[in-house]
Amino acid sequence: MARLSAVLIALGVLLSASANAQLLQGAAPGATIAAPRAAATATPAGPCALDIDFFPAGADNKPTGWTEAVQSSAGNTARDQLVKVALAGYPIPQLYMAPVSVFTQVNGQIPGQCFGGSTPGVLARPAAFVITWALGGVGGQLGPFTKGSKQDPPANVTLNMVPQLPDGDYCLQLKMDIIPGSGVAAVGAQTIAVPSAPQSITRQVCFYKLASRPTANVTFHSCNDSFAVDLSNITPKPTFATPSLQLFSTVFHVWGKLNRTFDRDPQGDNLLDYFDQYVKWEDPTKPNFLQVYMDSPGLINGYYNVWIEGSLATSYPDLVSLFGLDQYDDGSAKYMGVSLRNNTNKPVPIQTSKSQITDLAGPDTPVPVGTAATFTWETQGYGEQFCYVDGQKVGNSADRIHCESPLNLKVADNANHTLEVVLADVCGEVVANGVFFGAWGWRQNMKFAPPPPPPPAPEPVYNDTGMPM
Repeated sequence: MARLSAVLIALGVLLSASANAQLLQGAAPGATIAAPRAAATATPAGPCALDIDFFPAGADNKPTGWTEAVQSSAGNTARDQLVKVALAGYPIPQLYMAPVSVFTQVNGQIPGQCFGGSTPGVLARPAAFVITWALGGVGGQLGPFTKGSKQDPPANVTLNMVPQLPDGDYCLQLKMDIIPGSGVAAVGAQTIAVPSAPQSITRQVCFYKLASRPTANVTFHSCNDSFAVDLSNITPKPTFATPSLQLFSTVFHVWGKLNRTFDRDPQGDNLLDYFDQYVKWEDPTKPNFLQVYMDSPGLINGYYNVWIEGSLATSYPDLVSLFGLDQYDDGSAKYMGVSLRNNTNKPVPIQTSKSQITDLAGPDTPVPVGTAATFTWETQGYGEQFCYVDGQKVGNSADRIHCESPLNLKVADNANHTLEVVLADVCGEVVANGVFFGAWGWRQNMKFAPPPPPPPAPEPVYNDTGMPM
């Protein structure tokens, strides 16, 4: 009868564990079923209590961030909990665990109070246990296992579904149950089925699933007195394993090199034809925005090839099991590197001043028919210059398409003619200036004259007390 009672009790625990599996499967990713204890080691709260050990002998957790050595280097000395890791899903995550209980240690001493008496006993046969787990809406029950049995390797949960999970935070929910009456203890000349009542423990193991490489929206501000690249809607956001241990931050490397400029003359001394900067998003509570900024006057104006690479940086590379392991310039670990922009993209224009064509002028005296009149002008801004005489394009550059100052034009007759000089700058702006000319000379085409300045503000009038009226 006693043996039948033990079997019925064991069956009841298995059915209860199955029900727990259904409850755990409903837990949302990141839900908490039990806060991790601040224990330093996997030592039960009392001599008869159950605890769990995530580093049983003969086991090799995957990824390496779940191994005892890596967890210890990250400051975790507790065997019943794990510091958060980042993983891509390959290798398939596999977490081993074993119960820590007087009812599972073969030949171990069992205090008498664990039997409800005062006489201690010795465990002759370890009690069996089952594991119930849930992750991302999927779960199940494993076991029963018998710790120390030759036919049973260390129990583990293998998470085959992780590669298919969307990127984000997850917590694996775990529950371990000792089956009542499944072990045997010797107390003097007697044998007793142990434990006499169910024992359970719950834990959660959290991780960040990440298979997608960094992304960001890119906006250029390149036609001002400064040059800026805005990075917004960045993914992924920086993630912490603990409040004081950053798992990874999101880094962007932005660099550029002058592709071409239409300005033949040097633009100035000490100007650079390249830029190279790193920006990092470290604090997830700050806005999802980064900016690369530099004063444009330090750059040669023109078209630039611009490269942008996104990646992840970490000071704890062993906790990160992600794709694309590489190195930054300083030798630190880089993961998930991806090109967001390269030299196959359209070059970016950089110009520091507003474009205009000024001081367009012809010869000081009339020019006889059949001779050439020389026209000169000053250009502010950088781009392509074109000249039109009576609406027809003329060129004096090597390609016979573009034109530049000075421009010699033959006065073929006594008629009036028009000259227009057009600048299409690197920022997409088009400005022009023009004159009328002939054998008689030249004059400004008022169509291109700048607007008159606004009238000056009236002088204030004051009363006897000195206050403005």
